[in-house]
Amino acid sequence: MADESLVKHKQNAKIEHLINWYHGNFCVKHEDSTKEHFDEMKGRALSWNISEMTHKEFVFRMRRELKCNSNKRKFTDCPICRKLEVF
Repeated sequence: MADESLVKHKQNAKIEHLINWYHGNFCVKHEDSTKEHFDEMKGRALSWNISEMTHKEFVFRMRRELKCNSNKRKFTDCPICRKLEVF
């Protein structure tokens, strides 16, 4: 058995931080990333009345409740990407 003092526990983060973190790392990469989507996500998270949770718990709940669209944006408008042929 592992010594319990050696097991690291995940740190809880404030819900406001998690909302912004999730939006910046997941939502903005998708085509449907709008102000309305952010407002819906924020309203849903605040309705849980939980002040803190882990990042993993937050991602699990968001994906289960919002069912975000996973269609990635296509960055073909970038002249540098076009020149380097990175699409």
